[in-house]
Amino acid sequence: MRKRILIILLFSLIFLSGCWDKVEIEQRIFVSDIGVDLYEKEKMNRFIVTYQYPNINAIGKNATEDKKSFVLSTPCSSIFQASRELSTKSPFPFYFKHVKVLILGEELLKEENLVREVIDELNRDTKVNKKLQILAAEGKAKDILNTNISREHTVDGFIYSTVKDNKTSSRFTSQTLTGLISDLDFSGVTLIPRITIRDNRYNISGGCIMKNYKQIAWIDEKENRAISLLNNKVKNETIDIIYKGDLVSYTVTDTKANKKVRIDDGIKADFSIRIEGYLQGYILDQNKTAFRNEVLKEMEEVMEREVKREVEKTINKLQKTYKADIIGIGEHLSKFEPKEWKKIKGSWDQIFPHIEINVSLDIKIRRTGLTK
Repeated sequence: MRKRILIILLFSLIFLSGCWDKVEIEQRIFVSDIGVDLYEKEKMNRFIVTYQYPNINAIGKNATEDKKSFVLSTPCSSIFQASRELSTKSPFPFYFKHVKVLILGEELLKEENLVREVIDELNRDTKVNKKLQILAAEGKAKDILNTNISREHTVDGFIYSTVKDNKTSSRFTSQTLTGLISDLDFSGVTLIPRITIRDNRYNISGGCIMKNYKQIAWIDEKENRAISLLNNKVKNETIDIIYKGDLVSYTVTDTKANKKVRIDDGIKADFSIRIEGYLQGYILDQNKTAFRNEVLKEMEEVMEREVKREVEKTINKLQKTYKADIIGIGEHLSKFEPKEWKKIKGSWDQIFPHIEINVSLDIKIRRTGLTK
């Protein structure tokens, strides 16, 4: 009886999971950033794919090397085909579970079908984190990842850390793989951060407007700030104005944007934006002291006019030049006027440039310094 039980127990071990497929951590290459550029439109190798991955030997207290990361590039037919092409240049297999950044090159962004192919490949692969950050390179993604800069002492990497730590900034609008697909599937337009190289350093500011998986425009920081205000995505920001010849810096501590869309005699959208903050830096003479209520009121009015002008200028570009609704008017209609939205959804690209959009601003200076 004991022998029979022992045999059964031993036999049952066959069905238990084990470590037969174990791979040591130092025997994997953890890709953290991927760059994709256009190579040849028609032939087999249509892309140049670049992998960036951390140097495990340079991480931790017992680091034995100084170089924080490695970069490899190859022409290939797809993102993951690149791993097979590069297998002869790397000692261990590539692992994509920790990819956090995807950078699309400028020339690639002009090719709708190829961008669709890249996004679809990443979305279908179960190994890829769908929360990875997507950026648009002004130039080549390969050049961005090959920039020789001193890197952060974290596994996250410099680009991901910058995007992650500045999500409430209006200098750019962060975008994930899931968010990009959701935006493009619903409205056909989205906004992703722009990354460039300045003085051999990364610079992430402004953005790239994509329509139907294709780049249609670059926008600068001010235009991005205006869009962020309309979408209620600004938390930390500094606004500089000239007040009677003096430079005044206003730090935003809180914003609230309300959106109302009416369908009466045509479609009308009203944006009401409230901004609160304090004076960060100013040099005024004694006759214009910022402690006087009338001076504060004048400053608020100057800022309201300046920000409103900036927002209205951006709206005009979105309607007349880009014809891209990235301020959520169509989304608002789909939620609150679903019956009307079904009627106009198919022709929204033709309707959006002609709708009436009104903006009102209310800016308050709550403090003028540490003591008041």
